[in-house]
Amino acid sequence: MYYEIYTLLGWLLIIAATPFFIPYCLITGKHLNSLKQRFGFFAVNRSWQHQQRIWFHAASVGEVQVAKALIEECHALKLAADFIITTVTDQGQLVAQAQLGEKALCLYAPLDLPHIVHAFLRKLQPTAYVCLETELWPNIIRILRNNGVRTVLLNGRMSEKSFNNYNRFADFSRQVLANIEKIAVINDTDKKRYTALGYRRDKIVVTGNAKYSLRLPDTTLYSDYNTTDSSQQRYRQLLCLRENQPLLVAGSTHTGEETLLVEVYLELVSSMPGLVMILAPRHLERLAQIQKILDDFKVDHQRFSELLSGKVRSASIILLDTMGELRGLYSIATFVFCGGSLVEKGGHNIMEAALHGKAPIYGPHMKDFLDAVTLLENNGGGFMVANSFELKNLLLSFANKPDLLNKANEKAVATANAQQTAARNQVKILLDVLAH
Repeated sequence: MYYEIYTLLGWLLIIAATPFFIPYCLITGKHLNSLKQRFGFFAVNRSWQHQQRIWFHAASVGEVQVAKALIEECHALKLAADFIITTVTDQGQLVAQAQLGEKALCLYAPLDLPHIVHAFLRKLQPTAYVCLETELWPNIIRILRNNGVRTVLLNGRMSEKSFNNYNRFADFSRQVLANIEKIAVINDTDKKRYTALGYRRDKIVVTGNAKYSLRLPDTTLYSDYNTTDSSQQRYRQLLCLRENQPLLVAGSTHTGEETLLVEVYLELVSSMPGLVMILAPRHLERLAQIQKILDDFKVDHQRFSELLSGKVRSASIILLDTMGELRGLYSIATFVFCGGSLVEKGGHNIMEAALHGKAPIYGPHMKDFLDAVTLLENNGGGFMVANSFELKNLLLSFANKPDLLNKANEKAVATANAQQTAARNQVKILLDVLAH
C-alpha cells in the first residue's frame, strides 16, 4: 500500500507541475535534454564491453566524487565491468561527464515511477545498482531488486534531519531498506541511525568516507608517503627555509581572501620572526590581480616560478604561479589555511592538507565539504575560524604552543588515513555481493 500511495503522489506532482514546467522548458530551452532522459527517452550510445554492468546513482557533485573514487578502485581491483552513472542535478551531470565521461555512461536519473524505471532497466540491463550516501528511491530499488539486480548502499550517511524524515514513515522506510543487500556507512552514528530505521545491524559495515580516498602519487598513507624526504628537502631549499622557520601556506584562495591574509601576515611578523607565507590562488588567471594587491600593500613578494628558475628567495611572501606544487608545499608547511572559506565559495578539500600531516585551518564557508569538517573537527584535527581576526589569534596560539599544533597534526593525519581504505573496502563489499 505504501508503494501505491508513493507512486500516486509522484504522478499527482508531475501532473500539477506540467502546465508550468513544460512551457518554461520550451521557452527557455533549459532542461529539455535532461527531461527526456528522466522519462526514459534516450539511446545507449556505447557498446557494452563486459557482462557485469554497475549502475551508480549519485545525486550531485559530492556523490559523483564518491563514484569516481569507487570506479578507480574497481579498475585497481581489475573488476571487469561497464559503469553507468545517473545524477539528479545539472551540476552533478556536468561533473560526471567531465570527469567520468570516458569511463562510464552518464545519464540523468529516472523519475521514480514504475514504468519509467522499467524503461531504464530494459535499456541499461544492470547487474548491480549502487545507491550513494542517502539516495534512496523506493521504486527504483524495489523494481531492480525484484528483477535480480544486486543492490547495495555505499558511503551511506544519515544526518539527524534525514533520519527524522525517514522515521516519520518508519514502516515504509523499513520496506525500502529491506531491498538493499548490504550497506557501507561512513561512521558509527550513521550505522546507529540505519539500524534504528529497521535495517539489520549485521549487514552494515563502517568503512569511512570514500570521497576522501585520495590517490597520492606514490602511496596512500602519509606515514609512508611523506611527500618523500627528498621532495620535502627540495621545497625547503627552493624556499631557503632555515630549520624551524615558520611557513604559512594558504591554498586555493579566492577573491577577497588574499587581502585578509596579507593583513594577517603583517600583524603576525612581529611575533613570528622569519615567517614566510605562500599564497596559492585557486585560479591562476587571478595572478595579476593578486600581484596588484601585494603591490598596494607595499610588501616584498616573488613568484614561485622565479625560484624554480634558480633565483634565490628574497621576499617573505611567495605567489604560487605554477600547477601541481601545492600538495608538496603542504607537506613542509607549519600552518595550512584552506581557501574558499573566508568568502562564500563553499571551501575546498581540507583532507588534502590533513593527508600530508597538517591540521587545516579554514573559514566558516565550508558547505561543499561539511563532511570533511565533521570528520576532522570530531577528532581534533581541523579548525574553523569565523574571520581573519580569529585566524590571526589561532596562528599565534599554535606558534606559542607548538605541542598543541603537533598533536592536532597527528589527529588530522590519523583521520585522513582512516579514509584511505574506504573506497577499496566499499568496492570489496560490492564484489562480495556480486559473488554471492
